[in-house]
Order: sequence, then structure tokens, then C-alpha cells
Amino acid sequence: MKYTFGILMVLVSISLLTSCGKVEPTPTTSTESVPTGQLKFHLHTFIGENEVDAYGIETAMPDGRMISLNMAQLYISDIQLVKLDGSYYNVPSNGVLKVFESESVIIGDVPVGNYKTVRFKVGLTPTVNALEASTTGYTNLLNQSEMWLSSSAQPDGYAFLNFSGSIDTTVAKTGDKIPFEFKIGTNANLTQIEMPAQNFTIYKDVVGYVHMKIEYDRLFEGIQLSNNANLHVKTKADNALPIVETLKKNIQKLFIYEN
Repeated sequence: MKYTFGILMVLVSISLLTSCGKVEPTPTTSTESVPTGQLKFHLHTFIGENEVDAYGIETAMPDGRMISLNMAQLYISDIQLVKLDGSYYNVPSNGVLKVFESESVIIGDVPVGNYKTVRFKVGLTPTVNALEASTTGYTNLLNQSEMWLSSSAQPDGYAFLNFSGSIDTTVAKTGDKIPFEFKIGTNANLTQIEMPAQNFTIYKDVVGYVHMKIEYDRLFEGIQLSNNANLHVKTKADNALPIVETLKKNIQKLFIYEN
């Protein structure tokens, strides 16, 4: 009888532990690394259907207006790959600077698999935008004086987009070109880019490309060119002008998949 009682007590104890959720399976985790491939954006500088091969060259806009460029570069950050089920993979990156002279931009190593599109922002995240240009690990990205909104990087932050040159502003489109300069920055003007669906695949240990054009002429959409004040955004204070809201909306239209 004593043995029976003891056995019963053990069984009751096990039952109570189980019913109270005290006994749980040990989680299993995989120690295998996820296979990756390198992702690059291949970005071409365009004015309408015309690729710009060098600074200072006159190029015709879609409406026939002539333009030439002195600077065309921008920051890209907060990059996400959109999976086929609609979920996102956040690419670990401080951001990248797309300069005119280089079409290929290394985004980073990403998991292999099938994706349907990419999302990213033009500009720098608020955290990075507040850093000194000499910050360890960020100097290559931030120590670019042409991307500052003043003579130093701080306290005014960085130009998310620097686009300058000369453009014909006459109604007849046959006049002399006059200078323009757009340096768009500040946290309020960080701009989300939503690319349309276009499937691509990342393979193990292989460089995968997303090919896009940046059609900079689209920045002028809805802007009255005859008003010289609309052609100059250079400082942090200028970035609060009403014209910047139009420019920000136009930034969303710049990126187009290359066929």
C-alpha cells in the first residue's frame, strides 16, 4: 500500500506540473548561417529618354527644353526587399551615396530567394543625419562636403539630394540657360520610394542587380521656371520653403525600372 501511495503521488505531481505549463519542450534553433548573395543597384542618370554621359553636356528634356548638369547625386537608405508574400527583409545598411560617376552601388549581402520589388528612402535616417561627418564607420558616407547644407555637416545636417546645373527657362525654349541648384535635406524631407512589382532572384554567392533609371528632369514637374526663386534651394532654411513640397513629391517619381 505504501508503494502504491508513493507511485500515485509521483503521478499526481507530474500531472500538476504538466497542467500548469511547467514542463515545456526546449526550443530548437538552427546554427546554420543563411546563404546570401550580394545585391547592387545599377542606377543610370537620365534626362527623359536621354542618358547623361558627362557633366556639362546639353541635353534635351522631353518638352524640348535644354538643360546641362553640374551635379546629380543622392543618398539612399532604409532599403527593404519585398518578398513574394508581401513581407519585408530590412537590409542592414547605414545608407549609400549614389554619385554620378558610378552606376553600380553596393547595397549589401542579402538572403537568397525570390523577391518581387524593393523599397527605399531618398535621404538619410534621422539618426545618421545627426552624426558628425567624422563619426567612426561613417566617414566614407558622410564626409562629402558637396552633400552638406552649409560649410560644415552639423548642425544643419546633410543634403539628401544635390542636383544642379543650368536650364532654359523661357517660354519659347530657345533662350540662354540660367543656373539652378536643389539641395534637398532635413528629416522632414526624407522621401519613401515605392517601386512597382518586378520579380528578381538572389542566388548564393552571386551578385544580383536591380536596374533603374533616375530621370532627374521629373524634378521640374509643376515648377514655374520663370520664377528664379523656384530654382534655388541650398540651405536648411530654404528647405522649409513651399516649393520644397513640390520637389519632394517629384523625388517619388524619379526612379524607373530599366527595361
